[in-house]
Amino acid sequence: MSTSSTLREVVGRGQVAQTIGVSGASDSEAYALGHSEVELKRLAFQAELVEPITRRLLVEAGVTSGMRVLDVGTGRGDVAFLVADLVGASGAVVGVDRAGEAIAVARGRAERAALANVSFVQGDPADVPSAAPYDAVVGRFVLQWQPEPAEMLRQLASCLRPGGVLAFHEIDFVGRRSSPPVALWDRCCELAVEVLSAGGAHIDSGSRLPSWFAAAGLPAPSMQMTATVGAGANCRAVAQRLSGLIATLLPALEQRGLVEPHEFDPGTLAERLVRDVTATASFVVNTSDLTAWTAV
Repeated sequence: MSTSSTLREVVGRGQVAQTIGVSGASDSEAYALGHSEVELKRLAFQAELVEPITRRLLVEAGVTSGMRVLDVGTGRGDVAFLVADLVGASGAVVGVDRAGEAIAVARGRAERAALANVSFVQGDPADVPSAAPYDAVVGRFVLQWQPEPAEMLRQLASCLRPGGVLAFHEIDFVGRRSSPPVALWDRCCELAVEVLSAGGAHIDSGSRLPSWFAAAGLPAPSMQMTATVGAGANCRAVAQRLSGLIATLLPALEQRGLVEPHEFDPGTLAERLVRDVTATASFVVNTSDLTAWTAV
């Protein structure tokens, strides 16, 4: 995105792993963001913003032509379509999600694009039928919603062929800040963290990936960390990402009494953030994107 600066830091290199285990995952009721029109619009913008990060993860993990891949928590199918491009006509992608609304959107997009190598299933990843093990299991922003992420990783590892890969892209709110301080930015960040935490999210899921992989019986993964940041007037993309999250969370924020009625107008919040950050020529960051992969 030309509207934001990007800061990258390589934080580790993984090893070839063994895999063990099976277990369950969370219920869809724990998913605080829902699947409203506002949320699906937010996801579309976010998917475009972070697409290069996810693509880099998949390429480095070895997702390539001819592979069979399971996309966990596929939502509107953004990661599944990215994988479909990498595996080509000789490969296949199955996207699974518990939310019927999201699966309907994903199926519609696949039909309009006439993609024959991608399909979508509503349900639990553990129950998706497969005639053969997968070459890769991938997911974006899904482990943060699991009450026992390591157990989910164990379960998914059992779906892989020997040498297959687990690859996950997670978000992390640790490190959110503005400098010089921007009151509106900091308030939006803190509100988002408070209501997401109350809804069951691990707000530090990205930095917890190594411990979750270890608890699942997997070795330390290869990792990268990317922070999409704002720099004064060059902050529009990160301002839109944050304002979109607040728009999705606004009903919960109001219900919890965390904001005053009409305090936030979703239609103008992004511009307010841009104005305030520009006025102080501040550095702003809301979240970091961390990626991790390992072979089994």
